[in-house]
Amino acid sequence: MRATIDFKFPKSELQKFDATCQIAIQNVLKGTKKATTAAAQEILGESMAQVPKETYTLLMSAYYEVARRSDTALSTWSYEAIIGYGGNGDPINPKTGRPASSYMLAVHEDLSATHVNGKAKFLEDPVREYAANNFKRTVFKYAQESLASMSD
Repeated sequence: MRATIDFKFPKSELQKFDATCQIAIQNVLKGTKKATTAAAQEILGESMAQVPKETYTLLMSAYYEVARRSDTALSTWSYEAIIGYGGNGDPINPKTGRPASSYMLAVHEDLSATHVNGKAKFLEDPVREYAANNFKRTVFKYAQESLASMSD
């Protein structure tokens, strides 16, 4: 047995539906930017708590940027965050006279170095921790907020 169902919609209803879909897409994209920014801020905050602070030069060089990224292969766009050290004018260490960018990688990677305040892997560890424990929470929070206004 076979049955056929035929749906007919007025053009105005389809246009209204399309407009609603476009609004939903824009809301999700705004939420994506907010989620990316929130994630970058949270990761950087934890990283700044872990960065060695002998002269506070590395801490002062901490930064993040959120930018729109176009993925031409998928014909979509999204947001990405860059989190790092060696920004904010790349401050000079008062003890060595060197900019933070010239030694930040060595400090980050040297697991044998002893730090009175802070530790190696001060950026990698917070990124891994965030990915494992907080990423889903942030995505769901901002996706929900982005679409909530549409239920009005």
